[in-house]
Amino acid sequence: MTSTDPTVAASSTADTSPRRVFTPSGLPGAAVFGAVLGAALLVLCGVAVRDLVVRAGWAGGDPWLGDLAHRASNASWDSWTWPAVIALLVVGATLLGLSAKPRKPTHLRLAGHEVVWTRRVDVARRCSAAADDVAGVDRATTVVTRRRVTSTVYGRDTVDEAAVRAAVDAVVAELDSSPRVRVRFVRRDGSRR
Repeated sequence: MTSTDPTVAASSTADTSPRRVFTPSGLPGAAVFGAVLGAALLVLCGVAVRDLVVRAGWAGGDPWLGDLAHRASNASWDSWTWPAVIALLVVGATLLGLSAKPRKPTHLRLAGHEVVWTRRVDVARRCSAAADDVAGVDRATTVVTRRRVTSTVYGRDTVDEAAVRAAVDAVVAELDSSPRVRVRFVRRDGSRR
């Protein structure tokens, strides 16, 4: 049995943890480079396994990593190594900056709820569905960003524009943030109002 009491609804969507709840966020900026670096290390592991197979005598050839280590131990500091050092410092500083950069939120918090979020695409679908329910609307498309909700409504000349705006505003009013709402109307012949 479902209760319509607002205190019951508020208590069922309240956070049960005493710790702070963070907004769902996207990947850190260094994640893509970390994945590429991980793939490169897996290739290096493959080369190491190949060298072990050669050392065991199961395959012919010279070990690659052993030769590389021997050449590196006999190398001297030359003028070409300074740009390599500087490039590695720049890459390291860039990765450090990317990992410390705040991640973009992927969800929007619902108003009146501590721990309930929704995706932007779901808000867009709900706005489009609400606009579609108004008489005279053929179809509606909606794009939701962090700061703006833009609905494009295709319909007849008899469509009640105020009702469409009210329907979209009602969906956006359920969000904790208050993005700007813009509703554009397009007639069947393609002209805009």
